[in-house]
Amino acid sequence: MNHLSRTTLSASLVLTAAAGTTFGGSPETPVVETPPAAFAPGWEFRASPYGWLTGLDGDTGIGSLNTHVDDSFSDIAQHLKFAAAIQFEARKDRWGIIADGFYACLGDSGNPPGSIYNHVGADLKEFLGELSVAYRVYESPSGFVDVYAGARYNYLGLDLHGSLNPVGIQTASTAASDRVVTGLTDRAEEIVQPKINDYQAASATRRASIEAKITADIKAEADDRVKEDLKRELVRLRREGGLSARDIVDARISAAVKVERVKLAAAAASLEVAKLRASVDSSLKGKVTRAEARVTQAKQNLSAALNQQVIADSPTSASASESWVDPIIGVRAQWNITPKWYLAAKTDIGGFSVGSDLAWTFQGTVGYQFTEKVSADLGYRYLHTDYSDGAFTYDMATAGLYTGLNIRF
Repeated sequence: MNHLSRTTLSASLVLTAAAGTTFGGSPETPVVETPPAAFAPGWEFRASPYGWLTGLDGDTGIGSLNTHVDDSFSDIAQHLKFAAAIQFEARKDRWGIIADGFYACLGDSGNPPGSIYNHVGADLKEFLGELSVAYRVYESPSGFVDVYAGARYNYLGLDLHGSLNPVGIQTASTAASDRVVTGLTDRAEEIVQPKINDYQAASATRRASIEAKITADIKAEADDRVKEDLKRELVRLRREGGLSARDIVDARISAAVKVERVKLAAAAASLEVAKLRASVDSSLKGKVTRAEARVTQAKQNLSAALNQQVIADSPTSASASESWVDPIIGVRAQWNITPKWYLAAKTDIGGFSVGSDLAWTFQGTVGYQFTEKVSADLGYRYLHTDYSDGAFTYDMATAGLYTGLNIRF
């Protein structure tokens, strides 16, 4: 199941990166860089509660239950149950320690694009915790530059649930059966066509031999070509159910489908033999009609077997929780425009296949210093995390308006 409209996944992810990106654009009161005395003699602290009005764009899921998220903050806000985010920094001289924590809980439901499910829903709990050590490589009245390194802890608890669409499954199974039967009957006619003239001129014994050869060849096609056609159709049906492309392998053909494949081959062979016999004896045309009916019935039986296999293979619920740690390295800077106004930016990259395959973030803000101890930031933040572990997939970009309040003490 793909797109969870106005999703649950969104909101969490919304505030998701919130905890995941630890700059917060928090200002530092400019300090003149004159020998050691430029830095305060003791520890300085900063607490920064913040909000991140984000949208989400990406994919997440568990095995064959997965969803594509493409939602704005207004979509997400409707389904956010709870969220909290705060950043804390302790600094002495050139060194600083930055901690960031974020928690969100949300739930949503939506309509998948495929025909297998008619409803999907998701509940998501997310926690992000970050701890970094920063070193100030430059500071002057005009601003500062820090480099930092640390680790980001990611936790996701995901519950997916859906209801199957019987009409959609039947329609998809019927279409699959039609394609399989058309492929077999076309091939059967190719097998028979070169033998028609020989059959019409042959003796009764020779005709029986030709009929046996045609029957054997058509059944062989069912063991080869029809088997592969069925696998392709089952893969197609599984995609309809939302199975991610990277998880699709050769589809398993159920025992019931195998039985119907054998019956279909026998019906197709009987039809071709009936057509040959009718070509030399017009009184046998009624048997052609009856053979055609058997092929039609075989097609319907195959459709029913495919329908049952799709139902059996399509989960209606899945749950998983994942936690991982991403190492990160980054740089942040602040430029003081006036004694009150400043610009700040930060970026980091991490994961490196230790946790996520790749995780990176960028933030740019404009800030205002209300007092020596209190300031605020407003800007834009972007976080992208690409993580997978077995059946669990989380490849999500989170971006939107960022606002934070900084209190120094």
